[in-house]
Amino acid sequence: MKIKLLLSALLISGAALAQEPIPAFYNFNTSPGGIEEDVYSLVTSTTPLDQSAAGANVVWNFDQLADDGESSTRVIVPQASEVVTFPGSTMVVRTTAGNSVTNYYLATTVAGGYSLTGFQAGGMELNYSTNNGFTGNFPLSYGYTNTDDVAGTFTGMGFTGTFTGTGTTTVDAYGTLTVNGGTASETPVTRLKIVQDINLTYLDFPAGTVNQTIYSYYGTNLTSGPIFRSISTTLNIPALLIDQTTTNYESYMATALGTPAFTKNNKTIIAPNPVANVLHFAGDKAITGVTITDASGRVVLQSKVNNDIAVNHLSAGVYYVALQSANGTEVKKMVKR
Repeated sequence: MKIKLLLSALLISGAALAQEPIPAFYNFNTSPGGIEEDVYSLVTSTTPLDQSAAGANVVWNFDQLADDGESSTRVIVPQASEVVTFPGSTMVVRTTAGNSVTNYYLATTVAGGYSLTGFQAGGMELNYSTNNGFTGNFPLSYGYTNTDDVAGTFTGMGFTGTFTGTGTTTVDAYGTLTVNGGTASETPVTRLKIVQDINLTYLDFPAGTVNQTIYSYYGTNLTSGPIFRSISTTLNIPALLIDQTTTNYESYMATALGTPAFTKNNKTIIAPNPVANVLHFAGDKAITGVTITDASGRVVLQSKVNNDIAVNHLSAGVYYVALQSANGTEVKKMVKR
């Protein structure tokens, strides 16, 4: 089993355990370009997290976590070509970690409904074009449950076929979540659980299964998405001798109002941010290359400078700065004034 976690500090809160409805699955915010970005710290854990407890007033204590890099998630409007591929999509939840990109395509309604229209990760694509996976009409409260049939096409590992299955959404628990700390880091949360059981078919023959469980922990003062989320996916394709489970955990730094639960090492700082003319870099390793892309992913600047770079010619908006050093590649969000 592969275990990787994306962690940030959680909200400082008192001991109140009253259940709060989950207002939305994900929200856009008012940042330039209509883009929501949540920055993560990638961490690892010596043991898998125990998330088996459900019900009222649950206490989750996720400790023994160590820093292991950085990633980011954006909530964006899909491009026209993506809407053609994944009909009905109105938003994309896109997570980037190094060269790895995971896309969740969603259809939303004015009534607060969310349906899964597509998923892309690790060379695997599920297109829910035949039957979207409905999650619910938000806000959702503790005790909510819904099971919906899903169907569509899949592409991956050199094969293209169809799939059918079910998706079950449940608000199964609420309580407090603690990460790498004591009572000062406790956060009141409500948890959303989504389970997908999917059967793959290739040339009219059963090809294998995909089983996915997503736990999303929502705090009380959020405007974007969950403050902590785990995704566990089991892919079983007997003909290819594939039977593997991958588990990822993530928490959004953008929602943190408290002090960090751990100290990040080997990081690079960019300043000022927002920036008008010159962007400076500082860190424990020399910068060997800089690549700046705009919100659409288009490269607008590349340089080999090691301490600062002129950006006065760029238009105002949100950009993403990829910094290469002996530590690897880090991606930072930059706002140009």
